[in-house]
Amino acid sequence: MLRFLLNCLITAMFLMAIVPQTEARISKVERRYNLINVYGGYATPHGEYDNVGLIEFVDQYGNAVINIPGDSLFDPTWFVGFDYGTLYNRHILCMIGFRYTEHNVQDWLISSVGKFNYRQYDIELNANYMLLDLTKNIISPYAGAGVQAGFTSYSEEGFDDDSQIKLACSINFGADLKIYQNKKGRSFVTISSMNNYNFWGTEDRPMYLNWGAALRYYFR
Repeated sequence: MLRFLLNCLITAMFLMAIVPQTEARISKVERRYNLINVYGGYATPHGEYDNVGLIEFVDQYGNAVINIPGDSLFDPTWFVGFDYGTLYNRHILCMIGFRYTEHNVQDWLISSVGKFNYRQYDIELNANYMLLDLTKNIISPYAGAGVQAGFTSYSEEGFDDDSQIKLACSINFGADLKIYQNKKGRSFVTISSMNNYNFWGTEDRPMYLNWGAALRYYFR
């Protein structure tokens, strides 16, 4: 009988020990935050190009195609966009959205061929890692990678428009600064430096080092 009671006591103590731990593990399950992100910024060109839309660059004899550095072909320009995303486990931020870029061709090219429009319409995917938990910290640096896929559009008066699907890959970096959080922690607002560097692109898609700012609303 004594042995039975002792076994019951040990079993009860064991159950009392594991139940709080189980509850603690359940309480640590994080809810996901949704995100709305609106941004814009300044872009500086890089790379080399042998054409712009329908315009090919050839040597003085009209035979060999030549490459022209991006900073001799494009002026710095601007971009705008918006994203919808999810913050997983308060650190992994995934976003999908739309970006528009106005390719700003230098005057010497326009004066030689006539006025035309050169633009970029992209669907973008980004995955970033937030170093700190923004629900508990006022600022968090981040880094990640992104892919942009869309139409590079060339239009000139008197000619048919030309649009080609082109891709670019980028390295993302920046930081979020929290400016508001509600008392229950269900939502917060940040201002973000939203920067990326296009390190690869298909064909002669214009590539940039992009410096931007974003207003982000996290909610659940």
